[in-house]
Amino acid sequence: MPKSAALGPASQRHGRRRLAELWNVVEGQIAELCRDLAVEGKRMRQLEEQADELRRVIRQWAGHSESALGRRHELVGEDGTQQ
Repeated sequence: MPKSAALGPASQRHGRRRLAELWNVVEGQIAELCRDLAVEGKRMRQLEEQADELRRVIRQWAGHSESALGRRHELVGEDGTQQ
């Protein structure tokens, strides 16, 4: 005799109800994970944009520094004397 046949109809309904509750809990957890991943993805994009902006600023700063150094070399000769 199968186990389900040995159990009464009330036990079978209780088992199905427990399975449905478990399924709802799992679906809720999956939905929460999806929301968390969406938030983290948005935060990663923001951090990438900030890093890109910082790179641009550093390149800009480095370019200004190099041009300032070039002007300094124009004003001061290779031997260090003022021209």
